[in-house]
Amino acid sequence: MSAEAVGMYMPAVVTLDDVAAMNSADPNGHRYETSPEGVLSVMPLPDFVVEIVSPGSEAMDSVTKVREYASAGVGQYWVVDRDGAQTVTLHRLGGDGSYEEHATMPLAWLLQSSPADHLDESF
Repeated sequence: MSAEAVGMYMPAVVTLDDVAAMNSADPNGHRYETSPEGVLSVMPLPDFVVEIVSPGSEAMDSVTKVREYASAGVGQYWVVDRDGAQTVTLHRLGGDGSYEEHATMPLAWLLQSSPADHLDESF
């Protein structure tokens, strides 16, 4: 499908309900998000997610997105807090469909390690 064809059917304003409908209906597993400014982003479903908590989107980052990740089957995600140590917390999806804290570390320490050191092969 061409960009022109998609553009003809896009609403002038994309709501959270629109984004949820696009996420549910996409047969290819793409992930749809909007920024606070209304910019629509379309990306492939990741194996894992890194989320940087910002003051303007803290509620969405910690509640709404977490539910979306779980319903999409994202096995793990990272949260980078804006505290002094830039604390990074790894959350893993449990068998009951909810996330559990798996590890917490300062961002500086994490950046000195290999990504493979923190990925579970089951994801």
